[in-house]
Amino acid sequence: MRAEALDLRADAYGHGLALLAPLLRELEVRRVLVSDAHDAELTREAGLEVTTSRVTAPEFADAAAVFGVDGTQRPVMTVLGELIAIKRVPAGAGVSYGYTFRTEHPTTLGLVGLGYADGIPRLGSNRAELSIDGVRRPLVGRIAMDQFVVDLGDAEVTLGADVVVFGDARRGEPTAREWAGWTERTPLAVTSGLGHRIRREAR
Repeated sequence: MRAEALDLRADAYGHGLALLAPLLRELEVRRVLVSDAHDAELTREAGLEVTTSRVTAPEFADAAAVFGVDGTQRPVMTVLGELIAIKRVPAGAGVSYGYTFRTEHPTTLGLVGLGYADGIPRLGSNRAELSIDGVRRPLVGRIAMDQFVVDLGDAEVTLGADVVVFGDARRGEPTAREWAGWTERTPLAVTSGLGHRIRREAR
């Protein structure tokens, strides 16, 4: 590979510039385009020539449309978790670390086998929603490293059911754009941050 310049604004490749910049130097990429002064410093330390320019709204809109995260078309990615445990709890039950959420009335809680180690942003704690059997359910309590909790209410939900983290808005599922709002980042940052433990399947 040999390239005159590479566009890395907003760390578009999702790998972290501190790791990516030295590799680019080995691959004889001489110049890079980055988003801000912090990214510029990381790439200069690797001996690359740097130009700084923020991604503009129209550019982001085009990229978002391509990846189906702008809400205007079918997304190319659906993230599914599995409901690995179900428990009925009384009113006042504390949920997850620090009990940042307590149940207001008797309800059923479900444990989902995904967490921040898999790229589920922790800022989604007590903010985000999931979809189970076509119904939106709130994510409650803090997102842990390997799991999070969803409030199922009084619904009869099957153990092992699919939990849609984000998917197709046309089916009423949460979207990457909604997760971006809940976690204060861009939709592309949400999708590029998913960890290697999530199995990728083409459908």
